[in-house]
Amino acid sequence: MFTRFILFLLVALGGAGLTVQTVWNARLRVSTGSPVLTTIISVCLTLVSLALLWVSGATPRGTIPAFNSLPHWAWFGGVFAAYYLVASLIAIPKLGAAVVFSLVITGQMIAAIILDSTGAFGVTQISLNLSRVLGTVLLLIGVVLIQKH
Repeated sequence: MFTRFILFLLVALGGAGLTVQTVWNARLRVSTGSPVLTTIISVCLTLVSLALLWVSGATPRGTIPAFNSLPHWAWFGGVFAAYYLVASLIAIPKLGAAVVFSLVITGQMIAAIILDSTGAFGVTQISLNLSRVLGTVLLLIGVVLIQKH
């Protein structure tokens, strides 16, 4: 079983990987001339990577549930991935990686606090408290400081 530390490390490494991916995709965008085409290429490579991992048996294979067996919104998470990729590819050349990712993290934090405090979409409900609000405010302050040249 994973310890909290290992889970923290894995998620942090995933975040670092997203930063590298976006910077690499920004370079690819220069050659393709299109943030959407670049995103299509990135998503295709993501699909191939996931398919190879899936067929390797390294993770449970699972089954595709019937469409009506869960809320319809549960099927559409990929829409946000596409939006995030295209928006980042447009923004990185203009704002830089640090500003883009500080904004990404801030947006994620604000959404996460709202989801946690409301229990929306079946997320475990966690009460809003002073330390969570203060942490979010400090992230916002960090965004302001990072974007100043």
